[in-house]
Order: sequence, then C-alpha cells, then structure tokens
Amino acid sequence: MTQSDFSRLTQPITIGGCEIRNRIVMTGHGTGMPTDGTPNDQMVAYYEERAKGEVGLIMLGTQQVHPSSPGITGLLTCYDDRIIPGLKRVADAVHKHGGRIFGYLGHMGMASSARPVALWSASATYEQKFGEVAHEMTRAEIAELVASFAAAARRNLTAGMDGIEVHCGHGLLLMQYLSPHTNFRTDEYGGSVENRTRFPREVLAAVRAEIGPDVPLGIRVSGDELVPGGLTVEDMEEICTLLVEAGDLDYIDVSAGTDGDLVSNMLHEPPMGLPPAPYASVAGRIKAACPGVAILHATRIHTAAEAEALLARGDADMAGMVRPLIADPHLPAKARRGDADRVTPCVACEQACFGRLYRGRHISCVGNPTTGREQRWYGLPQATPKRVTIIGAGPSGMEAARIAALRGHTVTLHDEHDVLGGRMNVARLPSWRSEWGRMVAHKASEIDKLGVMLKLAARADLDTIRADAPDVVLLACGSKPNPLKMPGIETAPVVIVDDAVKAPEICGKRVLIIDNMNRTPGTACALHLAERGHEVSIATQGLHAGHQLVIQNLTLFHRRAAEMGVNCLTSVRPVRFDGGSVTLHNVFSRKDLPPIEVDTIVVADPGLPRNELFEPLETAGINVRAIGDAYAPRDIEAAFLDGYEAAIAL
Repeated sequence: MTQSDFSRLTQPITIGGCEIRNRIVMTGHGTGMPTDGTPNDQMVAYYEERAKGEVGLIMLGTQQVHPSSPGITGLLTCYDDRIIPGLKRVADAVHKHGGRIFGYLGHMGMASSARPVALWSASATYEQKFGEVAHEMTRAEIAELVASFAAAARRNLTAGMDGIEVHCGHGLLLMQYLSPHTNFRTDEYGGSVENRTRFPREVLAAVRAEIGPDVPLGIRVSGDELVPGGLTVEDMEEICTLLVEAGDLDYIDVSAGTDGDLVSNMLHEPPMGLPPAPYASVAGRIKAACPGVAILHATRIHTAAEAEALLARGDADMAGMVRPLIADPHLPAKARRGDADRVTPCVACEQACFGRLYRGRHISCVGNPTTGREQRWYGLPQATPKRVTIIGAGPSGMEAARIAALRGHTVTLHDEHDVLGGRMNVARLPSWRSEWGRMVAHKASEIDKLGVMLKLAARADLDTIRADAPDVVLLACGSKPNPLKMPGIETAPVVIVDDAVKAPEICGKRVLIIDNMNRTPGTACALHLAERGHEVSIATQGLHAGHQLVIQNLTLFHRRAAEMGVNCLTSVRPVRFDGGSVTLHNVFSRKDLPPIEVDTIVVADPGLPRNELFEPLETAGINVRAIGDAYAPRDIEAAFLDGYEAAIAL
C-alpha cells in the first residue's frame, strides 16, 4: 500500500489542546514488566520503541489508584509519589520521539484476587473469573477513592503526562457501579441511572478539578457489557452523555465487554477465529450520542487497513491498537512509508501476550520475540559474520534465519518440503485458524528480502550440510510422533493429529481424540472434524479439555465444542485397545471405565525431538545446536523464541 491509502490514519488530531501526530493509539494494557508497581528500564524501553515507531498516542497500563486495588502481576500502582520518577522517564522517552502519552487510572474492584485481603465493590457480590465476594463500599470509602483518583491524576501531570484517561469499562470498579449486573445498592449510589453513575461522575468531576480545563481528559467504557442483564449500547448512550458532562470530557475510548465473565472477556479480547473490529458500530453509536467529543475505538483493529476503514466509515476519530503494536511497534511508520506489507502481523494467537501475562511473565509476541526484550536486542554488539546453515523451515528455523540474516550472517535454510512454514501449514488449515497463513507469508517474505538462500524439497544429510561449509549449524527439524505403547495398539485405527487435520476424510464417523497436549492441535482438530459431521470425543488426563490454552482460546474452544456437540472426556487416559474398542482409565478413581467403540483414534501428542543429525554433526566436528522442537517439543512461542535466541547468540 502507498501512503495515500492511509490518508485518514496519518492525519494529525488535536484533543483538548493536545496535538497528536496521527490517529493511531496504543490503548492501555498490562505489560507484566513492573516488579514494584513503578515503571522500570524494561517498560521504558518497551514504550520508547512504540514512540520510535510513530505511534501517535500511548496510554500507559492501568495505574491502580488505591491500595484496595492490588491488581494482577506487573500492574502500576499510583498510590503515592513513589511512582513519579518512573512515570517521568516513560514520558520523556515517548516525547523524545514525537509521541504523546496519557496516564490511565483505574481500580480493579472485585475483578481481581487479593486473598486474604477483601476486595472493594459496589455490592457484596462476586464475578465469574475470580469468585471472591467483595466488600460493599461505604460512603466514606467512596469519598476516599474519589480523592485517590484526583491525587493520581496530579502525580501523572507532575511526571509530564500529556493527558488522563479514567477506566470506566471492562468490568472494573467504576463499571461495577454503572452496571445493574453488579450494582445492587439501594442508597444514592444504586438503582437509577443517575444513582449508578454518581460515583463515576464524582470521580471525573474531581479529576477535572485537579487537572484544570486545559488538560485532555477521557474515559474508557464498554459500549456493551456483552452479558445477559448487563449494560447495552442503548444504556451506554445515555450513561456516556452524563459522564461527559460530569468531567467536561474531551474524548471517549470505546471498547466492549467485562473481564468478569468468561465469554464476554473472550469476545472483547477476541482470539484467532473471531472477526476483526466486531464492535466498531458500537463506537459509532456512542459517537452519535456524544457530539463534539472525540471517539477512540479499540477491539481487534488488527491492521493499518482495518484502522483506515474504521475512520473512513466514521465510527471513530482514532484507531486503538494493542496487539498489533505488540507485534510490530513500527506499524505506524511502515504504513506511512508505504511498507504496510512488511508489518509483522498480529494473528490473535494470544499465546505470548495474554498467555505470558497470565503466567506472571512480561508480555511478548510469538511472531516478534524482540517485544519485551528491546534492551537486549538493541544492545547487541555488532556480529562477526558467519556462515550459518539451518535445517528445518518451521517457526524456529525461519526465525533463526531471519534474525541471523538481520545481524549480517550468511544464511542457508534447508527443508525437506517445498514450502516454508513447517507445522504452521497444518495449523492454518481449520477455517478459523487460517491467520497462521499470514504469519508464514510474512516470515517467508522477510527471509526472501534478507537474501537467505533456500534449499527446499530435499532432506539434508551430513554431506549436503558439509557442502555449505558452515561455521555453525542450527537443527530446527521439529518433532516426530511418539507412538502409543499399550496393549492392543497394533490393532487400533490410529491416525496422527496432523494427518487428521490435513485429510479429515481418512477419519471414520466416530472419532476419539486422545489429547496428551491440551493445547491447540487436539482441540482445533476436534472442532475441525466436528464441523465436517464427525461425532467427536476428546479425552484428556486433565481436569478439562484444553487446559493449557490461554483463557480466551479456552473459552472459545468450549463454546464451540458445546455448540458442535463435541464430547469432552476428562481425567482419563487410554489403557487398552481392541480394534476400535478403547478402554479408558480414570486417573482419580484409578478404575477402568466401560469400553467405548469408535471408528478412528486420533493421537495428539507432543512427540519426540527429531534430532538424528545432531550426533553425526557433532562427531564430524561441526558446531551444532538444536532449537525448537528438535531440542524439546513445546509450543509455537517456544519455537520462535528458540530461533531468535539462537540467532542473537551467534
């Protein structure tokens, strides 16, 4: 695409007197980087790289304004002045590259876990995800939090932030007051719309009084709560007008959903398989209800083209992005230059952003391991050029080739197949998983542009590798099946999961998937076959099918499994086969269950490292390293990261 294709996206905008260089906003999100509630070097480098990439406006992750909101791993805490120096470092880093940055203030309410400390909320109730009954706030505690929001806003301005956003959405505390789904009070803070908006209105009025009339002030709202009995877009049209008036607001950041409901949470943080920009029309409705206020919208605006289309339709004035800018901080600059085709794509796999965050780690990106590791990457010394041979062109091999070539090495990439991508080419086959194709295409294009030599459609051996005269060899051959070993397996109609996905027609009507991974291969295969009319059961030793999936992917799987009639057999493992008769064993009762009859048994297993070349190469005196599944079968995040780590170590 050319620069003219993004004429709206690249146009400056002024909000509350603050001029912003383009319409791209990195909306607020947790990074998992802070270790003591304040910005650290890692976080400064993370945001600075997005400013270098020409993001117009950056919202920091939510700053908790009071100790009653401990939040989750790695959140910022703006309880006192201790945060000011760190905020100033982030603001200075962003300003140095022409970006703008707003402070983002919130309180988790009951959308968190603080055991044994009690959570605060509008009412003594609980939400689905954490299930901890909250303390119903007193009037004195409400007044205390109003003052805390105002004080936090003042700290942000002292640190050099350009504006303030207050979080009134996603099921956090202020939304817990707004919503009849969570607010059951009978005093002046519950019941009518006027009463349910009272606390948020008091917060916004106090923040506006603290920061004055000339500082941009906005809110984040869920334009639709996406739960039965929750707030609808009609409700939010009325509520937003009241909030705008209370805080003399300059903009509204419109999203959707609540974090406290699993399905709603999944819908407003949509994983691969759900359409882009699902709530753009909701933003358009809020825009129409609040004339004169700038509207920002962010929910899976996953490409520059989608952002441009959002603005062209008039649904919003600014396009919010998070995951696309986690994947490629230079998306805005590339779009402006006409290089949008070189943007590292976000495919909404959720594995290294949300997935790492939920494991207590800093966020990163499957397709761009530099994310969260900016200091290390940009601090690398100049590489001494080497001849690097890589065996295997799956995610680990492709990433190793790309990074090694970027560092100036001469790279030769071998693969026995005639296309790049490895098992990503299987992962992309289910219709709702096709975005893996975007990742394959991007990596292949970058490898081509970097001049990597490809030797495809031939299996490498010791002689072909020697012919490359390599200084180092990286084995990225992936994994191989690990055959089941139990009585009667030789009689059973067994199919490997990759073969079942590639050719569903080889499976009979009744299919049992033995899932020893509890990740996407088995669960995606189950839905892929069910979609084609097979009667599918999926058996796992875990407490529930897919228990290793990121929460959004797990929720989507179970929703679709329920819709398609997939039968989940939990806490079981196979112990005997007799043709299509399978005996399962309950791992808790330690008793066999009655045999079930099936036509096909699909095995989803991590496999074993395919590393047969390692010993011959090492014996031949060649410097060799196994990476990805050839080192230890894991997931795609590990594969890309292994390739990245191996290449920067050269």
